[in-house]
Amino acid sequence: MSLGDLIPQLAGLTSNPPGQLPVELGGQNFTHCCLLALNDSLTIRSDGNLSYAPTSFIASGVPIADFEGAIEAGQFPCGATFDGDLGGAPVVSVPYGWCSAQCPGWEVSRRDAMQQWIGPLVQFIVPSLAFCSNVPRTRKLRIPDIVFKAHPRTVVGLLTYWIRLLGALVLMTIDTVVWLAICFAFAGPMLLSAVYEYALDRKVLEFLAPPNQKPLDIPVRLRAQLLLAVVIGNLRMATLEMEDAESVETESSMSSSNLKENKTGKGRARCRMVHNSIWKRVMTMVDEHEGDIEVGNQRDGVVSLSTKLKALLNSQTSFGSTIGAPILFFVGSFIYTVLDADSNLGDNDTAHALAFGLWWMVIPYLAMISCAMLAPNSPSTLHGIVCDGGNSVRMDKYELSFWKQHWMKIKGYKGLRFIVTQLEGYSPMETPFEGRFRTVKLWKRGLNKRQWVQEAINDYLVPNNCREGEGSDRIPEAELRRHLTLNCLDCSYVLIVSLFAVLTPSALAFLTSYTTPQAGLSCRSLTYLIYAISQACEMALWTFAARLRIRYGTLWSEVNPIVKRICWWGQVFVGFFAIFAAVGGTLMQLVGVYRSCACQVPAAHWPRLSDSVYVVLSDNTAADIDAAKRWWKITGSTGVGIAALVCALAWWHQRRLRRVFRDEADKLANENMQCHAAEVHRSLCSNLATPFRDIETI
Repeated sequence: MSLGDLIPQLAGLTSNPPGQLPVELGGQNFTHCCLLALNDSLTIRSDGNLSYAPTSFIASGVPIADFEGAIEAGQFPCGATFDGDLGGAPVVSVPYGWCSAQCPGWEVSRRDAMQQWIGPLVQFIVPSLAFCSNVPRTRKLRIPDIVFKAHPRTVVGLLTYWIRLLGALVLMTIDTVVWLAICFAFAGPMLLSAVYEYALDRKVLEFLAPPNQKPLDIPVRLRAQLLLAVVIGNLRMATLEMEDAESVETESSMSSSNLKENKTGKGRARCRMVHNSIWKRVMTMVDEHEGDIEVGNQRDGVVSLSTKLKALLNSQTSFGSTIGAPILFFVGSFIYTVLDADSNLGDNDTAHALAFGLWWMVIPYLAMISCAMLAPNSPSTLHGIVCDGGNSVRMDKYELSFWKQHWMKIKGYKGLRFIVTQLEGYSPMETPFEGRFRTVKLWKRGLNKRQWVQEAINDYLVPNNCREGEGSDRIPEAELRRHLTLNCLDCSYVLIVSLFAVLTPSALAFLTSYTTPQAGLSCRSLTYLIYAISQACEMALWTFAARLRIRYGTLWSEVNPIVKRICWWGQVFVGFFAIFAAVGGTLMQLVGVYRSCACQVPAAHWPRLSDSVYVVLSDNTAADIDAAKRWWKITGSTGVGIAALVCALAWWHQRRLRRVFRDEADKLANENMQCHAAEVHRSLCSNLATPFRDIETI
């Protein structure tokens, strides 16, 4: 009589795991390992009954009768599932040396195990692909025009139609997946910059309309410029034009009388600081509006500045339709996942799938914050309002990036000049929007909007003799900058909100995996920890770089101090770990690399792995069930609740700021109408006074 006769699961057991793959490529099977451990732990007595072998891997304190009773109750240790019994299956644990010798390699995810790969993929990653499409970007993969030139009306066209369609779909999928990986790996600085921009929008609008105090007497031009900075502050600033830079000294020496000659319509006194070409083109809207006010003329058939501002604001798609409804469905499916997990208590795959979903919640957070900003992601509406210069003017010059500066240096080497020149004409990337107005990357939007606000402040702080009717009632520079610059308290709020949005998903995922037996820091929880640390370091480096950019101003692209290089290489170093944790950790979780002997041992034992360290091979143990009951609902419900709360707060605050913006834009229209009415009143009074003057003359 053999063990297979008493325990059918052990019948025909071989030392090699089933399957065709080698163990180094995922061919291991830990259910088979558990069977091997049971086979070594049991023996048959002379009376034909089961007994423990001298070296048994079954937990001590479990009588053989209880073990047989568990098998009869359907709780066979290898592959057991939760059936409502909180006692679970008997524990089978082996020394690490035995596990590494008998069960080397790792176990690839099985097609029939839904929670190993298909569940996390469909429940969390696929929705994230849709969420990341709402995150603003400046580059996308170029799809060749040839794939869209198929004509299925001919035989050749019909044959190539499907090939072209497949090629376009493949390129689009690659582009979306790569963008998702970038968003996930660099979510920290993206969120920090987005929250910074959001706080700056609130600062500007509260300066224009203080909630609890009387508003300052703000000139129309400054108010219009600040409102434009709110809705187009994501446009990239060009460098100063050469002819403008050369004429700074000439313009600053113009007399007051000459400056006041042309102040209406298209022209404006050129006594202010020299701006870049993008600023000047956009601010033509303000120049025209100011000209109408100064001459007291409201032109018929011309779109007012107030209407243009509200059109730019409304070009940002509604928060509810863009992200609110998708978040609602995502939260609903996540709630179902948490509730359904009660039927799989004790299943490690379910525990790690839940942790994986909590970890990936950083993408919905990023999408929610991105959609809550007031500036539209696309500059297309602005192209219909302001002339971007078209082909009639030369191309704008922009600040060179750190990588572009090194690329220009490479062109200086004779041996590489020819290769670099040949590669310069081809680019596999393209901008997502047509036209000459360019948007900045999300992790640069906060500082870029600050530059627009500071540009408006500098435009206001020109000599008093350059502006008619502005004198002692002007706002002092210190007070103006204090109102429009984030103070320490504002920056602390930005940092706290950003850290909360980035670290909360990782903390919940870490807590879920850390408490899943064997409890402790291991492969999965270590991945979440590395990701959280890398994001915190990325945010610290972003803050440091932001301070340097503010310090150097427009000279940032021209200077190359040691701190700039340290910051850049630090971002590269930290970015490597962020990519490794985000992309590598996701792939290893889905493929199954983490199902190995080493990853089932706490990391504290990795330096000295010996037979004193045990690996649990059985499923649905009492410890697994207890950890699931204590932590799954807590972490899952917390993640769902925080996601819903963040979505609601983002929607509410965006609606509040949009309302303030519309009210301030309407004030511009009302002032224009008041000026027009005053001009009409003066004209009528002048006409009525003319006959009396004629009588007096007679």
